[in-house]
Amino acid sequence: MRVRNYKICRMRGSPEQLRHDEAASFLAAALTDRPRVLEVGCGRGDVARRLAEAGFAVTAIDLSLRDAIDAPGVTYIEQDFLTYEAEPFDAIVFGASLHHIVPLDRAIARVTRLLAPAGRLIVDDFDVEAPDVETLRWYYETQDLLLAADLLDRHRVDGSTLQDPETRWRIAHGDHPLHTGAEMRHAISSRFVIRELKRGEYLYRSIAAGLPADDRGAKIATTVRATERDRIARGNAVPVGLRIVADRARNL
Repeated sequence: MRVRNYKICRMRGSPEQLRHDEAASFLAAALTDRPRVLEVGCGRGDVARRLAEAGFAVTAIDLSLRDAIDAPGVTYIEQDFLTYEAEPFDAIVFGASLHHIVPLDRAIARVTRLLAPAGRLIVDDFDVEAPDVETLRWYYETQDLLLAADLLDRHRVDGSTLQDPETRWRIAHGDHPLHTGAEMRHAISSRFVIRELKRGEYLYRSIAAGLPADDRGAKIATTVRATERDRIARGNAVPVGLRIVADRARNL
């Protein structure tokens, strides 16, 4: 099976395309010569379809597939990952889903069970404990400004402008306890050798999800992403995104 390089090629069109293309580009580069892939927490299959377009054979699993869109090269499975059984995969990827799965140690044990001996685990997630006050202040000021300009879906705005940034963040992520970046990293390192760990921009994805689904929304999302990246580079914001590439330990 030939897997071709996947690059971000649909920056125009909609903010959703921007964030899904960016995620798929990272995953495709990390997958390298591992064509048979399981994506956990696939949602509508936006990333799975992009990986399939690049030549990967993708099995996409989620608890609910009500909005999944069929595509060549993608096999959808509606099931709990913790009970899923299949022939070993070359790689397993989690796109903003590992932080939800409880218990975490069982999730990592299931990954080990479902991976081939040379298999790879790739996580594209965020660290709920990472942002400091200044990072959150920028994030919520951006939300509020876009909302005031009628450019952001009100349902995508966290909390109230009357609340301080830390309270807004805590309320937005407090309904269901989430695994922290340190917890995910520790669980993975107990069974895998971490080859790459990077932190970077991530908050723009939440904003992009509430922007108009057109070229205007895509331009705004691109600008917000560039601003977040620049603020991180200047030390004015903390990187919230967490990306981990890990290979199975030889004794497992």
